[in-house]
Amino acid sequence: MFTVHENLSSLGTVEGEMYLPPERRARTSLPAIDSFFLGFRSSQITLIDSSDRFLFDLTHLICVNAISDLGEEVVWVDGGNSINPYEIASLCRRFRLDMRETLDSVSIARAFTAYQMTSLIVDKLEREVERTRSGTVIVSCFTDLFHDKDMWWSESFQLIKRCLASLREMTERHSLVTIVTNYGLTKIGHKQSLSTLMEKSADSILRIENKRRALELSLVKEGRIMLYHPVPYYQTTLDEFLR
Repeated sequence: MFTVHENLSSLGTVEGEMYLPPERRARTSLPAIDSFFLGFRSSQITLIDSSDRFLFDLTHLICVNAISDLGEEVVWVDGGNSINPYEIASLCRRFRLDMRETLDSVSIARAFTAYQMTSLIVDKLEREVERTRSGTVIVSCFTDLFHDKDMWWSESFQLIKRCLASLREMTERHSLVTIVTNYGLTKIGHKQSLSTLMEKSADSILRIENKRRALELSLVKEGRIMLYHPVPYYQTTLDEFLR
């Protein structure tokens, strides 16, 4: 759980007027994907909806790049026990980053019930963002815990709405790069009410689907599609070699 300290304001004033920081973009450092999707933007919520475990590689890449490129800390709320410090350490070695400094720049909170997830997002997340002056928030495997068979769906749905509303408010208030992930397309797609809510709540939706020989990446709201062949971390693509 987060440790909550005093509040810090992320916005200032210039001659009595509200000052808004310039737009920032986090990237994946995968040239093909970064050319297709032009960054995870500040003051916006991006939903990554995936049927493939490549989602987890992508999320760790975004986390590390947000720290190294933007010089900001990251707050990561994990609903699926998906964050792996060893993956972050491996990426630090690949990118020649200070491992300890990078790991110290990630504040992690894991939820194990829908109620814990709601409490973390609604009651504690903003205070942690203010305490650490973080610029990026990752909420991974967001929908997992709300599919508890011991909960009425009507209750789960209302909790999800509260979480998304809270994320929207703090994303805009603190100019956050906010990334929400879902692993398993049916977790959203099989309930029309949830699918509609998630689509309305996200500024951008990056969907990743398994195809026979590649992954199909689609920007749902823009109607754009590309095929991508992922490679292991330790391999260098031609695009990366030529950079």
